[in-house]
Formats: sequence, C-alpha cells, structure tokens
Amino acid sequence: MTLLEVVIALSLVALIVGIGVLKYEDGTEERVIRQGASKIEAMASRAHAMSILHQKPFCLRFEVGKVVLAGADVKKPAVDEEERSDAKWDESERPETLEVIYDEYATEALISLHRWGTDDDEWLEPDEDRGLTWQFQSTGLCEPVGIRLEVEDSWVVMHMHPLTARVEEEEFMIK
Repeated sequence: MTLLEVVIALSLVALIVGIGVLKYEDGTEERVIRQGASKIEAMASRAHAMSILHQKPFCLRFEVGKVVLAGADVKKPAVDEEERSDAKWDESERPETLEVIYDEYATEALISLHRWGTDDDEWLEPDEDRGLTWQFQSTGLCEPVGIRLEVEDSWVVMHMHPLTARVEEEEFMIK
C-alpha cells in the first residue's frame, strides 16, 4: 500500500463522515419536534386518566421552554382527635389548595396553543410571566385545543380530541 492510496482512503472516510454529520444536524429539528409531540401527547393522556381516577381537575401548563403536568390538592386543616369529622371549619381554617407538579418536560421548541372557537390563525404563546393552561375535568372532558411546536422553519400541529385527550389530527412540515 502506497502513501497515495492511504491519503485517498482517508479523504474518502473524511468525506463520508462529513456528509453523515450534516445529515445528523439536519435531523435535530425533526427529532426535537417529534420527541416534544410524543411527550406532550403522553402527558395529556396521563392528565386525562389521572383526572378521572382521582376525581379532581388536572392541567397541562405551557410555559416558555417547558410543559408542566399539575394537579390541585386540597390540604385539610389538622383536626384533634377530640374533634369529630362533622366539625365546621371557621374562615381562618379554610382548606388551602396546593398545586402538585407530577411531570415536567423541558423543550427547545416554541410551543403555542390554539383554543377552540378562535380564528384559525390565532395561536397563543406563553409569556415569561404566565403560562397557558389546558384543563382536564374530573368528568373526563377537556377543551379541544391545537398544540403547535416550532423549531426554526419546521413545525408540527396536533389537534387534540376533547374526550380522549389524544391526537385526533396532525399536520407537520419538517425542513
């Protein structure tokens, strides 16, 4: 084997590796979008099931760069053993509602929400101060929403079913 053959073989390997790296970088947007869509659908399904099972509302809260699955828990005031369960609470002992976070998903994708009954091109984006909330009622119903994930020029839109909280229809453009 001559030096010329080694140089040609190494340049071919470098060319193949270079093409592979470019293809991998092109797939990062698609990977981020598909992973986010899959995780959000799983979180919605979990929130739906938990709201029915526990008979209390749960929500997905969309914030800048993350999605949070949360539920409300009612913390009852401590009752002495001498007091009975039929004792009345006075205003100062009113039960406080605590938000319990069950799951979080951080994402690089820009998330926006389309509420039912709004114009087709009206997409709401979460602010730094407050996020957008999608409620799951204890009856098993949720608002039919559209969820859009964007990374640069690529996007996916998931239209969610109000009875199952699953993706009913999906549109996407991956560049």
